[in-house]
Amino acid sequence: STQSTWDGMEPLLFRYGVDLFINGHEHNYERMYDVYQNKTTQSTTDPKATTYIVTGSAGCSELHEPFRLPQPARSALRANTFGYSRMEVHNATHLRWQQVQTQKDTPADKAMYGAVIDDVWIIQRHHGPFTRHEATWRVNGPW
Repeated sequence: STQSTWDGMEPLLFRYGVDLFINGHEHNYERMYDVYQNKTTQSTTDPKATTYIVTGSAGCSELHEPFRLPQPARSALRANTFGYSRMEVHNATHLRWQQVQTQKDTPADKAMYGAVIDDVWIIQRHHGPFTRHEATWRVNGPW
């Protein structure tokens, strides 16, 4: 199942310090903060777990997959529009991520065509296993 696959992957990403996980599938866009065990510090500077991005909004005949649940705290931005992503790696610590909207179904969409709808810097100055932050995730925080 999807959950059992995730239960096996998340500890590996955490243990080996995978800074960014990019995948596409849902015909929409969602950028999450650092997430571990369904918790987040909502940080993009020296995040203490993997940052996840679903970028599957380039378009297809199936159109969009709607978001069915309310946006959780781990989700920085959701967009149910067509678009594409840009990633610029500036150096070993700084990465810039952008999502550009390309949907033009309605007049409002046409006005946003080519607009950057998400623009974030992910800064990681301490690469390596996230296990050094395990105490952060054991405590009940604002997440």
